[in-house]
Amino acid sequence: MNAAEELISLARRGRFEAVLPELLEMARRVDGPRDEGWESAAAAVQILCWRDRFAEAAELAEQLIVRDGPLGGELYDQDMPFREALLAAQLYAGRPAGPRLAALVERLPAGRNLTEDLAWVAEELPGRPVEELLPCHCEWGGPARPLDGATERMLAKGFAELAVAERQLLWQDLFSANAFDRAHALVESTGETPDRFAACLWMAGWYAVRGETARGERLLLAAHGRWWPYMKWDAIPEAPVLQPTLRLVLTERVREYYLTRPIGPEAEQNA
Repeated sequence: MNAAEELISLARRGRFEAVLPELLEMARRVDGPRDEGWESAAAAVQILCWRDRFAEAAELAEQLIVRDGPLGGELYDQDMPFREALLAAQLYAGRPAGPRLAALVERLPAGRNLTEDLAWVAEELPGRPVEELLPCHCEWGGPARPLDGATERMLAKGFAELAVAERQLLWQDLFSANAFDRAHALVESTGETPDRFAACLWMAGWYAVRGETARGERLLLAAHGRWWPYMKWDAIPEAPVLQPTLRLVLTERVREYYLTRPIGPEAEQNA
């Protein structure tokens, strides 16, 4: 574990804001190890977004890629959260992402993950809403698709009678089918919530479009305990602060909870 990863682990213990200045200092250091630079920048971007400092997050991502992008290393293999920072700055800070994306692609070698990801986003952006290109976007308010026979049989059997694997499959099927009314009925009758982070956000977004803030807040809080780092630099999930629909139920209680409670492996260590 390098110095950046140690700081990120400390942040995941619920010390996000205390660690942010050190992450920013490490990210901006021109003479430090490059891997520590981009890892600390990635985590800092996530925390900045949670503080609604979207313009600063995008500038940090842009400066990092301009500085280190041509030099090689693991930065080439990334995508998240740098594209999210650029898109969020357009959505919330009035900083158009298209020109920045195009300029960054020009500085990166062809055929690498970061290059192809930024090029794809730049190509998609003119014809799609920004939120569709951000993580965990769902068909909130859209039609449900039919459930298959196996899912209907699990619902008829009753949640309490299902094995753990069956419960997991049931939540996933409801999520995949956008069957919110059936999922809501299950939550109301059992007191349970989905066992996956993305499914909790899906339900929270549905409550948001229905104007049910308290229920949406509950699902965002439940999602906290179901999140796990995507990569070693991953400090905190961004979707709740990036998706406009989820921001409708992103109460101050939720924001404080995410920024001050251990999450992921660090929460498991404290359990």
